[in-house]
Amino acid sequence: MSKGALPQGRFEAIEAYLLGTMPAAEQVRFVQELGTDPELRAEVELQRENMLAVELGGMHRSLRSIMVQDEERGTTGWGHFLKYAAVVAALLIGALWWFSRPPLNERLYAEFHQTDPGLPVPMSAVHDPAFQDAMVAYKLGDFQEALDKWNALATTSPGNDTLQFYIASATLSKGNAGAAIPLFKAVAANTASAFHAKARWFLFLAYLREGRVHEMKALGLEADPVYGDRVQAIEGHFKP
Repeated sequence: MSKGALPQGRFEAIEAYLLGTMPAAEQVRFVQELGTDPELRAEVELQRENMLAVELGGMHRSLRSIMVQDEERGTTGWGHFLKYAAVVAALLIGALWWFSRPPLNERLYAEFHQTDPGLPVPMSAVHDPAFQDAMVAYKLGDFQEALDKWNALATTSPGNDTLQFYIASATLSKGNAGAAIPLFKAVAANTASAFHAKARWFLFLAYLREGRVHEMKALGLEADPVYGDRVQAIEGHFKP
């Protein structure tokens, strides 16, 4: 962690990242830097904690101010109590959010997971109408419909890596990481598959979602040319 006050530009960059206002291109560079700079990761976590503390502290000061003003004016009645109740409720909501927020692995999963966009769906005649029909449902976010149709196809093509990958992707997007893991593992083990690299990344995310950090790290994706920066940024949050 850096000693003393952060440079203004650094502070503003961290604030923009935490508030979600950082431009997309800058965010990519920032995430890459997070993956290689442990001091930056520490500063980000510290600023995250400070932002909440400032927010809660501000509400506490508002409550104290109301109390002082009411004491000076001798204010009583429902308006007096409603002002207290509003600030206390805000404090309680902030505290409740703090203590009930998802675990670190779930927060990181939510930050980094994006459903695979799927394969292009031709507008003309298709080679496999049943598969393409399921792909349309998948692209529309109807993962259960896609799963029903792809699972039916998988009964006659159990080793099809395309079906395995998209069944796994739909399963993960439905929130069932545990069931997606064996399918992603099968595709990740198939070095001849066009989905090999993506399956390893999504397997990493599925392990993250399940909190299986040791297995996640064992995949060794830190140097992956596509996903390595994101992998390092995620793993940096977990101490050895």
